[in-house]
Amino acid sequence: MAIRLASEKDAAALQEIYRLCIIEATWQIRPSETIPDFAAVSCGETIWVAVDSSDQVLAVQDEHAYIHHLYVHPLVQGQGAGWALLQHLQAHLACPWQLKCVASNHAAMAFYRHLGWRELEKETGEDGSYYLLKFV
Repeated sequence: MAIRLASEKDAAALQEIYRLCIIEATWQIRPSETIPDFAAVSCGETIWVAVDSSDQVLAVQDEHAYIHHLYVHPLVQGQGAGWALLQHLQAHLACPWQLKCVASNHAAMAFYRHLGWRELEKETGEDGSYYLLKFV
């Protein structure tokens, strides 16, 4: 799996991964037609992609030690791509890191807890309750 900075040629794949991850999320409470465009929600941020042998593009987005988006294509979730992106990010973004994770996104919460992320606080947003997590 190669990890590199995203380019304009990745835009369609990034949008599709974002769309699939949101519409297939069992925790999603917003109607799918209200989900914003990935380019709009990621404007001006650094985006890293991991490309596997089948050319799946995966994204992690970082800004000021805050990971804004970490999406893995549903077909390859649980195969180490998220972990690989976070490992790669350590060379480019100083810890501690923070991110928000929807509380009812049990798979993601288990993933972060397994990697040593700690819950700082619980809040409520447009997707329901979420945790602010920290990794040191």
